[in-house]
Amino acid sequence: MKFGIIFYTILGLLALFIGFYLLPYFFALSIIFFVGAFINGVFIYKEYHTHRADKIEYDEHTLSDEVIIKYSLPGRIIAIATYSIFVILGIFFICCIRPKFNFITVLILLVLTAFIVYFITKIISEIKKISAVIISINGKGIQVKERDRYLWNDIQLEKITVKHLVSRESKHDYRPEMNYLYFFHKSEKIEINIDDFDITDYQLSQILKIFRSRFNQLTNLK
Repeated sequence: MKFGIIFYTILGLLALFIGFYLLPYFFALSIIFFVGAFINGVFIYKEYHTHRADKIEYDEHTLSDEVIIKYSLPGRIIAIATYSIFVILGIFFICCIRPKFNFITVLILLVLTAFIVYFITKIISEIKKISAVIISINGKGIQVKERDRYLWNDIQLEKITVKHLVSRESKHDYRPEMNYLYFFHKSEKIEINIDDFDITDYQLSQILKIFRSRFNQLTNLK
């Protein structure tokens, strides 16, 4: 966590310095570096927030009756800011084209316009994700997006699993980790990548145990 914060801080300060340096000469390019510095700031917040979130302990008596899981807000901000860089680049290149209306110029303008429109649609898609509910967990079971809820009575082996990405071309021992919500619903295996959500693997693991315990207690009372 400390290494990540130091790394993003250095990159952010470097981008900020280049942005101020280019400001009198290339305004659009300086904006790109300012956006890059902002992205690094969000990365720092995300690293710090994730580190603190992993220390949160949930209590069976205080956890709410329903837990809503959405996409990570810092993740959406980073994606929107990154896509905006490509939009600014597209506009910058359009402004650099000399006003000569021949086939090549028109073709380049069409390609750049399509490029800009594509990344604008990506930005709109990321904005829509901010309010989207991906996973809902309550006393009845687990609901993923708009599917029918998986009932606790039919769920087995619910847990968080970790997968390591291994590339055959990689010469290093580093293997990126990906966390999944994993469970069986009747005979169907369900796996959902949770790395881009507003919850850590440790938090979700606690929540699953608490709701399973509540369901078991309610079942025993019956």
